[in-house]
Amino acid sequence: MDNETNMSATPATLGTASSSLPLAAVRWQRGELALPDPFALCGGESLRHAQLAWQCVGPADAPLVIVLGGISAHRRVCDPDGRGWWESQCGAGLPLDTQRYRVLGIDWLGGVDASTGPSDAGFPHIATLDQARALLLLVNRLGVRRVHAVVGASYGGAVAQHLAVLLGERLRHLVLLSAAQRSSQFALALRQVQRAILELGADDAQALALARSLAVLGYRTPQGIEQRFGAAEPVLPWLAHHGARFVERFNAHAYRCLGASLDAHAFDPASLDVPTTLFAVREDLIVPVSLLREFAAQAPHCELVEISSPYGHDAFLKEEDAVAALLRDALEAAA
Repeated sequence: MDNETNMSATPATLGTASSSLPLAAVRWQRGELALPDPFALCGGESLRHAQLAWQCVGPADAPLVIVLGGISAHRRVCDPDGRGWWESQCGAGLPLDTQRYRVLGIDWLGGVDASTGPSDAGFPHIATLDQARALLLLVNRLGVRRVHAVVGASYGGAVAQHLAVLLGERLRHLVLLSAAQRSSQFALALRQVQRAILELGADDAQALALARSLAVLGYRTPQGIEQRFGAAEPVLPWLAHHGARFVERFNAHAYRCLGASLDAHAFDPASLDVPTTLFAVREDLIVPVSLLREFAAQAPHCELVEISSPYGHDAFLKEEDAVAALLRDALEAAA
């Protein structure tokens, strides 16, 4: 059984969005779904006694919007303590309006939060499709017949692609931010160097902090770094801060697991049969715009929105106005 907080015994059936939807009390619900035991994985292995942790925010009968972030994201898209990973977009009156929508987030399988994750190097490979399959079980357990939108950014966008196919006609709209059908060669190389750093450092905290610092450099652009720091302020303390903060909540086993999951991601855009909004950043080093143009050309019902940003891959977090406009348009289109 799953452990549910403030959830009625009868699962809610969620409808579609309406601009005339009366304001309702925002409900915060959190739980852990027990997955089938064993939970078979795409690679042939399985997880025993596995659980998927989730959080819902919004009126119980509001349209459901599933929101999935990057490797370091978690189920708290927004949170009462203000420590959600996307507070700039999620909350009352924001694009992911928790008075109009019921926003669902999860902790990743293979991560460090409340979902089942690795305690050592023997944890099995988790595919992006495995994450989507577990999430589909959760959607069904919550009694949801129609999903208003799935919003996926970076790693979450890779998972969202598979989830869209699994949901089929039950999904109204898909939003992908800086997420392609496969990993770029640059991203593959960068993550391989990060894993080499972990191995050389015997997975200790210093090695993890250094590997994460390298990742942060890839998430930005040379132009953005130069604009921010120039000759007046050193960049190294900033990098060290990001590495040290990451070590406070992550471990090397989870970082390796989720990085390998993204490396192996493969998806056929032609298999999508749902209206899709695709967000691309021309300066993104991790997910180059060329891959997203290929995606848009192959997906049957896809609108590609391109912007320029010195933030590169991090633009979906930093370019708040552009992303807010895109989210509002996509969610309204799904109504």
